[in-house]
Amino acid sequence: MRVLLIMNPNSTTQTDGLFRRIIPQLRSVRGLRVRGVFTHHAGHAEEICRGLTRAEWDLVLAVGGDGTVNEVINGLLGPAGSGTPTPQTLPAVAVIPTGSANVFARALGFPPDPVAATTMLVTLLRADLRRTIYLGTWNERWFAVNAGFGIDADVIARVDEARRLGFAATPLRYLNTATQVWMRARRQPPRIDVVATDAKGQRLELNDVPMFVASNTNPWTFLGPLPVVTNPRNSFEHGLGLFGITDTRGFRGILSMLHLVGFGHRRVIGDWLEKRTVRFDDVTQVTMSCPTKQRFQADGEYAGEFQRAELSSHADALEVFAPREAYPVSSRTWRRVLRDFIRVH
Repeated sequence: MRVLLIMNPNSTTQTDGLFRRIIPQLRSVRGLRVRGVFTHHAGHAEEICRGLTRAEWDLVLAVGGDGTVNEVINGLLGPAGSGTPTPQTLPAVAVIPTGSANVFARALGFPPDPVAATTMLVTLLRADLRRTIYLGTWNERWFAVNAGFGIDADVIARVDEARRLGFAATPLRYLNTATQVWMRARRQPPRIDVVATDAKGQRLELNDVPMFVASNTNPWTFLGPLPVVTNPRNSFEHGLGLFGITDTRGFRGILSMLHLVGFGHRRVIGDWLEKRTVRFDDVTQVTMSCPTKQRFQADGEYAGEFQRAELSSHADALEVFAPREAYPVSSRTWRRVLRDFIRVH
């Protein structure tokens, strides 16, 4: 098997010591021939993967975070639209997570630790266990994890600014930034209009929503060690899951945000907040529009300011090496994960 190993040296946890632990594991797979390439700037992984076919490489293995995975996918698939290559003509994709969130790898079922993830990947490679997954598009770009306007995009943009100034993108920084953005949004909330259609032809229309996220995974992100579950039925085998908060004001607005990150999923609280939260599953088409340009994010990366985005879901778009089923994640998982996290630290 011919493997192109793409490594992002700016990823959060990449070190020489890490590579001394994962490379021997990969080389233990019989018949595996690996060529390694480092990325040198934003978008470089996309440039490397552009035009690659399975005739050249059997597997592209990304060592990095969700941003690196996003670049690999966009490089392999090219602009969304007509003429998209089939998964069988492209190299399969795998990932060793070394980013700050690693939502893609963790939602596929890999552990967040890169060495443990490599151990699992070696087992999958030896058994040739792969599957095809759904991907999302926004305008002409692809995304694997999530995308949207609103509060989450503002948080990502601000954290990116901090990273350019030399600060690490730690969970605490994300939490502090999210709190600041949330307080501002309560005073001047974004205004997002949404029109969506699911696989059954049902339609959703919303106006002036302050926060709205389209996700291709479950969970759609992680808050440190905690999975953030908004659409429990969502997965890589279904269309997009949509989640919105319709009002950020008052005590219920605060509870809605806590509900978003996993707290208060008891039925009595969920029923109380029902009018402030929106879920729509297995979605095929989404249009998001704003009166003025707003920040937009895709796969946890700031994409720029836009006034409109057309999103869609594409079945069986990419072949990946991954467990047949991801680790089960429910809205109560955060309790167990938090308990284990506190015990270890």
